[in-house]
Amino acid sequence: MLHILWLIIKWILILLGILAGLILLLLLLLLFCPVRYKGKAAKERSAGIREVEASGEVSWLFHGIAVRVFLRNGSPAMDFYIVGIPLSKFKGVFRRKKIKSSANTAEKKEKKKVPSESRKHGNSREDEQKQKVKIIKEPDNFPVPPQESQESEKIREIAKDEEKEFSSEEQHSKNKIISLISEIAGKIKKAVLSTLTAVQSFLGIPSKIFKKIRNLTLTIKKFCGKINWYKEFINHAQTRAALSLVWKDGKKLVRHVLPTRITGKITFGCEDPSITGTVLAVLGMTIPFHKNAIAVTPLFDSENVLEGEVMLKGRIYGIMLLKTAAELYFNKHIKYVIHRWRHKEVNHGERE
Repeated sequence: MLHILWLIIKWILILLGILAGLILLLLLLLLFCPVRYKGKAAKERSAGIREVEASGEVSWLFHGIAVRVFLRNGSPAMDFYIVGIPLSKFKGVFRRKKIKSSANTAEKKEKKKVPSESRKHGNSREDEQKQKVKIIKEPDNFPVPPQESQESEKIREIAKDEEKEFSSEEQHSKNKIISLISEIAGKIKKAVLSTLTAVQSFLGIPSKIFKKIRNLTLTIKKFCGKINWYKEFINHAQTRAALSLVWKDGKKLVRHVLPTRITGKITFGCEDPSITGTVLAVLGMTIPFHKNAIAVTPLFDSENVLEGEVMLKGRIYGIMLLKTAAELYFNKHIKYVIHRWRHKEVNHGERE
C-alpha cells in the first residue's frame, strides 16, 4: 500500500516539475526572446498615392509565430503564420473534415427516415378506415331550435330602444353641467395659484441674488485653492524627482522600441521650387532619427514627382519593458506622487 502511494506521489511530483519547467521556459522566452518587426513601402513615379505598395511583419519565437500585413492597390490584407504555414491552410483542413462528417451524418439520417415513412403510410390508411366506420355508426341527432313569435320580439326591441335613447339624453345633459362646473373651478384655481406664485417669486428675488453671490464667491475660493494646491504639488521636490525619472526611463524605452535599421531612397519634386526647398529642410531635421540612412534627392524641374522605397527593422525585448515597469513601480517618489494624487480631495478639504 505504501509503495503504491509513493508511486502516485512520485508521478504527481514529476508532472508538477514538468509543468513548472514549461512555465519557466515560457517566461524566459517572453523576457529574452525579442519581438521583431519590419516594414517596407515603395512607390513608383507613374503610380498614384493610393497605389503605394506596403508590407509589414511582426514575429516572435524566431519567426515561429508571425503576423503579416499587406497593402496593394489600396486594399489591405492580413495573414497569421505558424512555423511559416499560413493559418488559412489549417482552417481549410478543418473545414474539409467538418464537411465529410456532416455528409456522413446526413446519409445516416436519410437511411433512418425510409422505414419510418413506410410505417407512417400504413398507419394513415388504418386511421382512414376507422374514421369511415365511425361516420357510419354515429346517428343523426340534431337539436331542433324552439320557435318564437315574430311580433312579440319586435315589440320588445322597440321598447328597449326607446329606454336607451331616454337614458342617453339624460346622461348627456348631466355630463355637460358637470364639465362646465369643473372648468369654472379649474380656472379659478389656476388664477389663485398664479397670483400666489407671482407674489412668492417677487418676495424671493433678494434672497436668490444673495445666494448666487455667495455661491460665486465660494467657487472662486475653491478654484484659487485648487490652483495653489496644483502649484505646490508640481513644485514639490519628490514630484520633480518622479517626473525626471519618468522622462529618463521613457527616453530609454523609446530608443529601445525605435527601429535599429532604416534604409531607403526618396526622390521628390514640386511645381513650386520654394515648396521643394521647404520640404527638404523639414526632411533634414529627421537625420538624427535615421542617421542619414535614407538618401533624399530633390528635383527642381517644376513638376510634382514622388518615388522611392523605404525599409526598416527593429526588435523589442520583454526584459526592457519589465525593467522599466519595475523601476517606476518601486520608486519612492512615484509612490508618493500616486498617494498624494489619490488623496487630493482630502488635502483640499484640510486646506479649506
